[in-house]
Amino acid sequence: MNEANSQAGAGKKAELRTLPELGAALREARESRNMSLEDLAAATCIRRNFLEDIEAGRFEKFKALVYARGFVRTCTELLEVPELWEEYRSQLTIDNFEPLAAAEKAPVYPLGAGSRVSTLPPSSMRAGSNLAAPTRGFRQSSTRRNCIIVLLLLVAAAVAALAFNWDRIRAEITRIQAEQAETAVKNREAEQAQQAEKKKAEEEAIMRERAQRAREAQQQQAAAAVNDAPKSDEPEKTVEPAAPAKPALTVRASGKCWLRVRSGRRTVLETTVSEGWEQTFALDEPLDVVFGFGQNVTVSTDGTNFASPGKGRQRYEYQPDGAAKRLRK
Repeated sequence: MNEANSQAGAGKKAELRTLPELGAALREARESRNMSLEDLAAATCIRRNFLEDIEAGRFEKFKALVYARGFVRTCTELLEVPELWEEYRSQLTIDNFEPLAAAEKAPVYPLGAGSRVSTLPPSSMRAGSNLAAPTRGFRQSSTRRNCIIVLLLLVAAAVAALAFNWDRIRAEITRIQAEQAETAVKNREAEQAQQAEKKKAEEEAIMRERAQRAREAQQQQAAAAVNDAPKSDEPEKTVEPAAPAKPALTVRASGKCWLRVRSGRRTVLETTVSEGWEQTFALDEPLDVVFGFGQNVTVSTDGTNFASPGKGRQRYEYQPDGAAKRLRK
């Protein structure tokens, strides 16, 4: 009975294919799927030279049994030929793997008297180990890693450029902020000047309207006086209407103010007045009047309606008809 078992085992052993035959079967399975070595290398992340050695049955160049078994298992799983993996598994063992046999012949250095040093490979490399063989990461470089390196270099270059030009960038930002602030101040001043001009124009219109009303009131009073005069037996004389009073410029001071009055190129008055001072100037011709502190004086061309020319230094031109025109300072 023992002889029968030994004969069956010998027949089964004779049926096992060699590594080159298994490599040829693996190549046929790859070609049946219309895959080239480059396609298989891209799909498994295994270099082409290793794939060529596997299909040729050359496993001498593999550094360890674990790499050879892992590469073969990855290829058989991808090509869906598990029966080939079972045959490879029985062939790729510690006994017939030449690199490991060479490793067993490596010199042994004694650790001391009576010590023993094992020359067996690690347990992860022995036959029958259940440790999963690595299937990826055997390429020396990858596209993803190169992209990450390039991206890091670009980021470092951008940071370096920013640090190198930081003073210039900060100065440019400061300059832009200063220009924006200056523009805002100019716009605000222009708006205030426009509002002041509008207010002055309204005040001048009010002054002209008051002067006109005063002249109309004087004319009405003169007409009423003529109507109320007593009648006599003497023949009625034709009474000519009284000429309207000529406008005159009256200036009153409520505080200290520098004053200059000019008629053409002739200076009529140039002095500093105080509170209580008052003087009237005939408007036979236009008068150019400059007020040093306009808020401390009031002006009237009809003798009744007094108004301030404005705050600070002001300059006006008064016409013979009582109209007032503000001039540039």
